[in-house]
Amino acid sequence: MIRKHKTGVIAGLFAVLLVAAFPVATSLHAFSPNSWATYYALKRARAISIDGDLSDWADVKGFTMDQEKFFFVGQGMSSAKWKGPADLSATFKLQWDEQYLYIAVEVVDDHVTEPHGSWVQGPETGSWDDDGVEIMLDNDGCGMPKYYVGDPMHHEFHFVYSATHPFVFDNFWKPQPGAPQPMFTLPDGTLEPLAYPGEVMEKHEITREFSGPPYHGQFAFKKTATGYNLEIRMSLPGAAMKAVNDGGQAMGFDIAVNDNDEGAGPSKQQLHWSGVNDKFWRNAQFFGTLILLNR
Repeated sequence: MIRKHKTGVIAGLFAVLLVAAFPVATSLHAFSPNSWATYYALKRARAISIDGDLSDWADVKGFTMDQEKFFFVGQGMSSAKWKGPADLSATFKLQWDEQYLYIAVEVVDDHVTEPHGSWVQGPETGSWDDDGVEIMLDNDGCGMPKYYVGDPMHHEFHFVYSATHPFVFDNFWKPQPGAPQPMFTLPDGTLEPLAYPGEVMEKHEITREFSGPPYHGQFAFKKTATGYNLEIRMSLPGAAMKAVNDGGQAMGFDIAVNDNDEGAGPSKQQLHWSGVNDKFWRNAQFFGTLILLNR
């Protein structure tokens, strides 16, 4: 059952008023139909240190994923093994300025493990089977249905947790005309599509490059008593980085949290804000909506 709070009603009314006041907030593409999948990010009011310590985010409103409706269903994953919010849940927050988008994620995970799949060759396993956070972005808000390695504006970033050597992976697919449709084999032999026909996987690790152009990025994990934090700062090529009332436009944004308690084999479960089902990792039309606001 979805819990309703007085603060949620107020936030909903605030959102309606914002859309009415600033019609330019409508993106070029209609993103996720899920009613909860719109985030209004305020412009930062103070400096943000990218160190995994989220104390400087205390006054920023977050979105918490702690219900069954946020679990991805597919590739053998669901909420069937979920033991409640202490097993896996997450709260994310966003801020911005003229140069950067800032993202803070507090992950509750009762068993955080070191990566095992990120460097395995082939599509059978990868960073999606390691504890970490996936960030999806459609910087220009066009709803790109496919995006590939080397695209600076439409993305699926994987930030892989490790106490000693965290990784960043970028878009995983590149076009190869005539290639058969990539498929995922479930334990019972059933096949599910991973991408579209004419595409092949490339595990595109960009940990070192992330700090340079065009992203000028910085990220930091921090282990906590209940899981871990992730803090990110990055530029968004092609994005106006203006509040909607100053001529900015909505962007596509999504976030997923991967959970692998065994430190081996496939992920146990995955939280997801907007996409939830279908090939959200290939199609920005399943992303949620990010709207920038002035304070």
